[in-house]
Amino acid sequence: MDFRRLIVLLLLAAPVQLAAQQQPTPNSAFAAPADSTTHQRFTSTGSRSAFTVTAGTLPLIDSKGAQQASVFYVAYLRDDAASASRPVTFVVNGGPGASSAYLHLGALGPRILSFGADGSLPASPAHLVDNPDSWLDLTDLVFLDPVGTGYSRPTSTADDAGRRFWGVREDLESLAAFINLYLSRNNRMASPKYIVGESYGGFRAAQLPQLLDDERGISISGIFLISPVIEFSLQAGGEFNPLTDVLRLPSFAAVNLERSKQLSPAMLANAERFALGPYLTALAGTPHDRAALGPIISEVARLTGLPESVVAQHDGRVPVAVFTKEIRRADKLLVSRYDGSFAGPDPYPEAGGTRSDPLYDGLRAALTAGMSEYAVNGLGLHTDLPYRVSNGRIARQWNWRSGLSGDTGYAGAADSLRESLASNPRFKVIIAHGMTDLVTPYLASRFVVDHLPPSLVASRVTLDLFSGGHMMYLRADSRSRLHADAAKLYPAPPL
Repeated sequence: MDFRRLIVLLLLAAPVQLAAQQQPTPNSAFAAPADSTTHQRFTSTGSRSAFTVTAGTLPLIDSKGAQQASVFYVAYLRDDAASASRPVTFVVNGGPGASSAYLHLGALGPRILSFGADGSLPASPAHLVDNPDSWLDLTDLVFLDPVGTGYSRPTSTADDAGRRFWGVREDLESLAAFINLYLSRNNRMASPKYIVGESYGGFRAAQLPQLLDDERGISISGIFLISPVIEFSLQAGGEFNPLTDVLRLPSFAAVNLERSKQLSPAMLANAERFALGPYLTALAGTPHDRAALGPIISEVARLTGLPESVVAQHDGRVPVAVFTKEIRRADKLLVSRYDGSFAGPDPYPEAGGTRSDPLYDGLRAALTAGMSEYAVNGLGLHTDLPYRVSNGRIARQWNWRSGLSGDTGYAGAADSLRESLASNPRFKVIIAHGMTDLVTPYLASRFVVDHLPPSLVASRVTLDLFSGGHMMYLRADSRSRLHADAAKLYPAPPL
């Protein structure tokens, strides 16, 4: 979407806030799930500890005291730890429109879906197993579902009830309000506080520390961004923005290297140099000079494994939808944009395109079944509401205009990162990317980090590459490495 063509709204909807001391006034017959608290023991990195687990909701209320929504969360709090020193981490996914089930049952929680070592989709019905790489040895965890996802719902059943939450600024304000109320009600204001976000959740996690500090006086110690979008201008593409193609090219090359079992960060260095050098120069300077573009097209074909005729058809700028369709066309397989190394049968092998994704579609179904089962048998939660792992309606109605920033006309979080790093000398950032992720290419995040002031980045911002794609944690080795990276973020020794 070209946000330069949109008129910036000067008056946004009245901000929704949480107030711990106001009694919310329901405005419909909506009933949130009743809170459930259980006491359980979990093992992580060989240590077994007791936890209090709460699956519950907190109310979002407006300035008049009327409840506008309920936000569902699952909190794991270690019983034998001092709350003032024990870190607490808020975990959110992305979309917009995704629940926290991806990170909850895929990477960080004490129980996860049973994936194969290579990240293959679990067999149906979904089966939960103990997670040897849970982050509970490092921090308490609070998984939260933004309004419209999971069991979180607007209080009103009106068709437009979610709109006051479904926008860049509106969403951030509601998440900040939830964090503020959760900390207040659970006496955790003194605890070291962290945020983990995946994909659009990474954008949220990059924005929230500054918002919480400026508007609520809450200091965040660090953030962990998994497959994040930091600057949407780098995702936009278009005829006059070749940088999107440039930053995605090494991810195409990673898919090709993975097929030949040669993939490593070191093996991508050549593709990165070509992308940011001759490729960028050619696209920016001579996009229709066939003589100049010919060698570029040949090198793109060599790096990506695509037929040269396909690359030439698109003047060297291959869309993701074309790559996922063409790279395994001879085998009648469609690869996933979420992990280009993952392929499944193409439902329309003779067609030019398709709307399906072999990884995302199967994972969503497995997570829905897994979370529904875990809610009852693991969390003791009973409700007639369906658990929404993802809600496409939210993405379709999302108000991007409320998040315009800077001169680009696109939502971005780089300035917020810069401000948080400058104002808090102890603030740390870890960024994790799967090399074969075609949705949020790793080079886009590196490009942002490389253009921040070196004095802010040095020793406080790290970016690591992992085997796998957008959900790299589906692979056992990458999930273990994520835990190892997380250990660098939290106080040592763990509390």
